[in-house]
Amino acid sequence: MNKNITSLLSSLEKTREEYWNISRLSGEFLNLLIKNLKIKTVLEIGTSNGYSGIWMAEALAKNKGHLYTIESNLKKRFPLATANFKTAGLTKTITQILGHAPEAIPKTPKFFDLIFLDATKYEHLLYLEKIVPRTKKGSIIIADNILTHKKELSSYVKKVQSIKAFESSLLHTDTGFLISVRVS
Repeated sequence: MNKNITSLLSSLEKTREEYWNISRLSGEFLNLLIKNLKIKTVLEIGTSNGYSGIWMAEALAKNKGHLYTIESNLKKRFPLATANFKTAGLTKTITQILGHAPEAIPKTPKFFDLIFLDATKYEHLLYLEKIVPRTKKGSIIIADNILTHKKELSSYVKKVQSIKAFESSLLHTDTGFLISVRVS
């Protein structure tokens, strides 16, 4: 990872609580996963200030892949992410989408290799309904905050675990990632 991106990520870590960012450990995990599995297309629901997107886009740039990231907050978070993506030098690897995620999911590509959910917790069931048809065998859905928002995400966990096409496992990161892989 280049010094420009490393420096930016370190700077953004100081605003973690304000922008509900993932931890550095979670960012490193996503980056490594994308690189090692040679993932090409990622959909992120919940851009915030772009911290997690930078981790993923850095890996996608190495894979010649692309990140589609959705944010609904126009006044503060969307423009802040735009500036951070530019500072990171990753704008060619990222398509930012302003809007409410269930309606804003792009029509192309048809399928995503990885979908990262880190947005409004009570809408996760709605996200799941919209994204399952956009997965194929081998696609991965990662939901953040499974441990820290256990009550709010319990119906999501129950639903995704009931879908026979997916196998799910809880990764005990600081906030908890539920990793669901499409197996059929």
